[in-house]
Amino acid sequence: MYLRFAAMILTAMVVMYWAMFAGTYEWSHVRWSESRLFMALTMGGTMGLVMLAWMLNMYKSTRLNLVIVGVSLLLLAGGIFLDRSQATVQDRAFMRAMIPHHSLAITRSERSELTDVRVCELAVEISEAQRREILEMDWLIQDIAENGEADTPAEAEARPVPDFDRPAERQCPTG
Repeated sequence: MYLRFAAMILTAMVVMYWAMFAGTYEWSHVRWSESRLFMALTMGGTMGLVMLAWMLNMYKSTRLNLVIVGVSLLLLAGGIFLDRSQATVQDRAFMRAMIPHHSLAITRSERSELTDVRVCELAVEISEAQRREILEMDWLIQDIAENGEADTPAEAEARPVPDFDRPAERQCPTG
């Protein structure tokens, strides 16, 4: 019974990790993300506490219930700490996490039913900025993989990020 509970929480954490990509604008924007892993740990810890509370009558071992509470609190606190501190996230991991995040902004900017022209124009600006930044991050991930990090301003200047420009798909009525 308790192994089944653990398997259920673990399965839900894996499913929730991947469900966080559901709003991604393009599938090519889906990347491994430590930040989303941290959120999946947070959700797994929360789910363990909530599910145990609702099904306590099914789980009779006080000792094992306390273990579940302890592990759940550890997952919850650990996930929150890791996500808020970003202590394990380095340059490329940061960009791999930001690409799907930016992609979500593109989805919302392109697909929202906007009627105010000013909001529409803002959505276009957001979409264009997020598209450009995704291309820049893709380029930087590749450049760092091939050439290492640019540790000094001189190295960064010698390897400048190219200018990328991708227009938004959304069209706004002009006044």
